[in-house]
Amino acid sequence: MKTWIFDHRDKDPIDLAEYENPKLTVQDLKNKPLHWFIPLLMGEGTESTNLAFRSDNLYLSGFTNRKGEWFSFQVDEDHEYVIPGSTVLGFKSNYASLVGGGPGTGHEPWEFLVDLDISRAEILSAIAVLSEYDPSTTPDHVIKLALARLTVAFMEAQRFPFIRQRMYELWENGGPGTLGWRGAKLVVHWSDISCALRIWDTRADKARWDSREAEGLKKEPPVGLGIATPEQALAEIWPILISQCTE
Repeated sequence: MKTWIFDHRDKDPIDLAEYENPKLTVQDLKNKPLHWFIPLLMGEGTESTNLAFRSDNLYLSGFTNRKGEWFSFQVDEDHEYVIPGSTVLGFKSNYASLVGGGPGTGHEPWEFLVDLDISRAEILSAIAVLSEYDPSTTPDHVIKLALARLTVAFMEAQRFPFIRQRMYELWENGGPGTLGWRGAKLVVHWSDISCALRIWDTRADKARWDSREAEGLKKEPPVGLGIATPEQALAEIWPILISQCTE
């Protein structure tokens, strides 16, 4: 996956050429992505599921049960691309829908991710939930929690070295463990970190780290992440998302 992302990165004239962080291609949510990442996850016995992630934003678009039936999610706007032949579920794949939080709730989604158990046992359990998924019998809260765990374990770990290391440690030791405060905050700030880097990258004065996104990132925890320099930001993420920024 990392090789494909780098080889097919957005090759603008600058493109952070001195760094190893590639930019994803521009998102085109109305059409099929240039490439799908579809890992096959194997659980205990015959339990298995495929997850489908778009290559232009690494967001989860769908999954299969072990019968090979595809399921996808509600979209934000009409005419957004949905996996053909899939059953569209009654919720979205964002964290607000999967774990809670968001406008009008009094809480942010990241707050519900802090204590998310992402231990090896829970990841295997999540694979089992997807493998056996039946929309007529599986409770929504069960499938949502399983999807949140697998998204963190397999895709957030691609976006963030910190989460990648956390998953490695938990998988190796087999003990209990959660995403934690920093991991949860990183997950919901991928777009902000990406925008701050893209804006910084276009400026002639590389000493400037003062975009609206960068100012928010510089704030100390728990408000911000304490990311005070572009070098620190580059160390926090690997692929850079192309999204709408303030500049």
